[in-house]
Amino acid sequence: MIQAVYIAISFCKIILGVLIFYRIFPEKRWNGKGVLWLGGGVMVVLAAAQAWDSCHGFIPWLQIVINGVLNAVIMKIFLRCRLQIAIMWNWMYDIFYSLPKVPLMIIRGICLKRETLYINVLGGRVWTETVLCFFMVCSIYFLYCECIGQIEVLLKQLTKTLKRRALLLTMEIVILELFEFVLYLGNKRFGTDDIIIGTIIVIGAFIIFLLYALYVYSKMEQISMIWQHEQLVKENKIITQYCREDAQRLHDLKHTLMYLQGCLEEGNYSYAQKCIEKHLCEVKLLQRHTWTGIAEVDLILNYKCRQMKRYEIQFSADIEIFSLPVNGEDFMIILGNLLDNSIEAARKCKPTRRRIHLFIKNANEMFLMKIGNSCVEEANGNKMGEIRTTKNDNLLHGWGLENVWQIVKREGGEFIYDCKENWFEVEVSILRNIGE
Repeated sequence: MIQAVYIAISFCKIILGVLIFYRIFPEKRWNGKGVLWLGGGVMVVLAAAQAWDSCHGFIPWLQIVINGVLNAVIMKIFLRCRLQIAIMWNWMYDIFYSLPKVPLMIIRGICLKRETLYINVLGGRVWTETVLCFFMVCSIYFLYCECIGQIEVLLKQLTKTLKRRALLLTMEIVILELFEFVLYLGNKRFGTDDIIIGTIIVIGAFIIFLLYALYVYSKMEQISMIWQHEQLVKENKIITQYCREDAQRLHDLKHTLMYLQGCLEEGNYSYAQKCIEKHLCEVKLLQRHTWTGIAEVDLILNYKCRQMKRYEIQFSADIEIFSLPVNGEDFMIILGNLLDNSIEAARKCKPTRRRIHLFIKNANEMFLMKIGNSCVEEANGNKMGEIRTTKNDNLLHGWGLENVWQIVKREGGEFIYDCKENWFEVEVSILRNIGE
């Protein structure tokens, strides 16, 4: 009975690990439901075999190493991901799952006065081990439901560069060696001093990962601030440019009116008519549309519309808002970045297929914005999945959607994107009291 429950818990733990990785790297290597079912079936069979094998070792050091590589190979076959990142994820996942087991195994060894081989393998599984594993699986499921977005962003940043991947892999190998050291401690029998050693190892491993995560997070925050500053500077230049144009037009208008006054006084009505027609054409070209009634937003939208006309992109909009759900700077970052991405993607299509549609509405306490654009490549729909940048400056330009997602998440909103039949769409929804 205990063995069966332990196997079931181990199976759930393995499947959760696969689901989390799939949420982070959702891009399939082959499209088609058949391939998806095949990949899922292979992982289920593999998870079942590994779960059955896991009951033969409470901390199965060799299984962690071998199964981590085996699962990574299957993930690599069916998903577009780096093999080394898949291995790192599987090892890191199993390490965190196994760390809380170390003190329990040592305490059991001291109470029973038995060696590692009996406690870890020959003695079989007991209820205390099963309850601990059940609690950890529940914790993993809770994190999967509540913190998957943060896990996605953090894991991507932990493995973003070769240097970071090498450092993470080194840490994992060191911790795996510490596991082997703990198992060796009880080769004959565990002692009371081993509890202290085991606790130090567990706490030390957590601290190592925590320091590394904090280091990466600080770098991520720094680059994020640089990116947001860059985006705000760009939007500020647009507003400044419009202000200068208005000042220039006001200056020109004074001379135009003086010229018209002279023509009328001298009776040169034909010259006055030509002057009026010329300036009417210029006014039509430079005419700005009032999209929202919010000056800064309208300026940005008019500027982006000019870009779309220049690139022969058909633009349509359905806008009905009376206030913004976030502060002005954050909204400029969201709107400006998403429109920039849409324009960049639409430009790659044939001129006749270049389209962008913008939908923004306030409905009671809900703010909803959708930006859709034609694109030449398919992408998998997901909440905050990875989209590779095609720009040269990868240091900053890979941060666009992640920064938008962070702003929306901070306001308690949802950020979802989807791509079907060469149409990419981003949806931002924020539920809050609009008047606040």
